Amino acid sequence: MMPLYAYVLVAFILVGMGAYGMMVKRNLIRILIGAEIMGNGVLIAMYGPTAGVYTFAGQGLVVLVISVFAAHTALAMVLMLMYHRRYGHVDLGKVVILEDEHFD
Repeated sequence: MMPLYAYVLVAFILVGMGAYGMMVKRNLIRILIGAEIMGNGVLIAMYGPTAGVYTFAGQGLVVLVISVFAAHTALAMVLMLMYHRRYGHVDLGKVVILEDEHFD
């Protein structure tokens, strides 16, 4: 059995990598990948304390969270597809927030 600090260390590294990917990148797909990496770090942090206990509480919680993450990813992919169809790209650097022509 691995010690608890190993789980926490791996979870901290994954959450940091995901946060970096979400803050630095402007492509929606890369931002989604960063969110998924952060989610995996959270899963490891939630599973770590229950790894040595022989109950199914930790595993059940992880399965529940995985299903929520899958729904989150599916919804995000649909929204990105709609965004791509409307604007022709998935780069947030090219987004114009307000255009003056709509307020005339």
